[in-house]
Amino acid sequence: MKRALIAVATLFLLPMLGCSPLEKQARDTAAALSGSIVAAQSKYEGSCKANPNQEMCELINNGVAGENALITAVEAYCGWSTTLAPPDPTATCVPVKSAAGALEAAISNAAELTIQIKGAF
Repeated sequence: MKRALIAVATLFLLPMLGCSPLEKQARDTAAALSGSIVAAQSKYEGSCKANPNQEMCELINNGVAGENALITAVEAYCGWSTTLAPPDPTATCVPVKSAAGALEAAISNAAELTIQIKGAF
């Protein structure tokens, strides 16, 4: 699970090299959230398997959902297909201005989830 999450995050982040400030903020936030999720999964894997209803386990699940939402928001903002994964690593982002608000909200939510996960350690 951890390797799959890291692979998806890496494939998502590669096309974003050389991006605008909003895209860079999304990339940095996704990386921070991914790191927090992986660290929490490593620490709580055993206890979450035994009792998945623990607060930390729910935070981890919320973090994964938030990361997925952020990835979808970046894909929409960049005009990339949200159904084909991963995006072409050579694709350039062509900002869809009408999707900027959704991307900003996804960045804010992901940043808050990162703080919550780190704070629960």
